[in-house]
Amino acid sequence: MYKAVGFFCILAGCAGWGSSLAGREKERVRHLRTLFYMLGQMKSEIAYGKHTLPEICLLLAELNDTCYSECFCRIYKRTAGEDGIEFPKVWEEELGSCLEPLPLREDERRTVTELAKNLSFREERGQAGRIGQAEAFLEGRYRKAEETCANRSKMIRSVSILTGLLLAILLL
Repeated sequence: MYKAVGFFCILAGCAGWGSSLAGREKERVRHLRTLFYMLGQMKSEIAYGKHTLPEICLLLAELNDTCYSECFCRIYKRTAGEDGIEFPKVWEEELGSCLEPLPLREDERRTVTELAKNLSFREERGQAGRIGQAEAFLEGRYRKAEETCANRSKMIRSVSILTGLLLAILLL
């Protein structure tokens, strides 16, 4: 009786672990899609709307995703006005703390957080070009992650269940 209960507990724990890892993959795809969309918005606002970066942060604060909207609102408040702090520094601090707990890879996170350092051009085309490069990088990652997400999720779930079976057989 106890062995059967132990067997099912081990199996359920490993299956739950696999499901959480598969969920993190789906979250990564969602965040990459959101970041890709935000960079596209920034590029179009710079190129066509002729807005400054703090103004664009205020526009991006109206996004539905609370994590990003709060982050952009804080960036706008800290950089707007006469006593505003240097924009690249605030961008890196705020987005770094916002993106840290998210299931993104380090190079994806670094691409977004270090973006403001590369926007030292005074002309709009140069800034929009730099944002376009970051957008293209994230688009490639987003498309690839989206294509492989379903297969990776199935594989992760299968391996976690097989691991649970192996552990249950070895321990019981």
